[in-house]
Amino acid sequence: METMSPANSEASGISPEFAQHLIASQSALYAFIASLMGGVSEANDVLQETNLKLCNKASEYDPAQPFLRWAYVFARFEVMAWRKKQSRSRIVLDDELVALIASDWEGTSADSTQQISALEGCLDKLPPQQRDLLDARYGRGEAVQDIAARQCRTENAMSALFYRVRKSLADCIELALRRETYE
Repeated sequence: METMSPANSEASGISPEFAQHLIASQSALYAFIASLMGGVSEANDVLQETNLKLCNKASEYDPAQPFLRWAYVFARFEVMAWRKKQSRSRIVLDDELVALIASDWEGTSADSTQQISALEGCLDKLPPQQRDLLDARYGRGEAVQDIAARQCRTENAMSALFYRVRKSLADCIELALRRETYE
């Protein structure tokens, strides 16, 4: 099966912009579907069915609206169709619970995007030495003890420094999100 790319999307009648939205949303759609299905292995199958429906309905998409919100509707219906097929052989979530999870997810998805954007902006404002320390600890998973030894500091001093940097980031993110809310 040929994979979707913005370059080959026009041959199938799908605009390159739509193809880019679809490609960029795959991980978010998968996470949404898996959360509605309880993380079952068939989430990939439901994602593919959702992608087919989205491609078939591409002409109905309004680019002025958020793509993910539109795609989540199709994903939710595909999960419900999967649940009906599976209802005889497994215990599955009921429709009300699926609707509740879906509405919670839709609200947090936009929030997550804003939070990630705020985090990236705040990380850019950190001095390079602090960014390097965060990368060592959280990016590469190095132990505080190892980082402290390399920096010629005690483990307690290094832990205190990490606390101050995390607190500074949290304050920066909170301020950035508040500014975004009022703009």
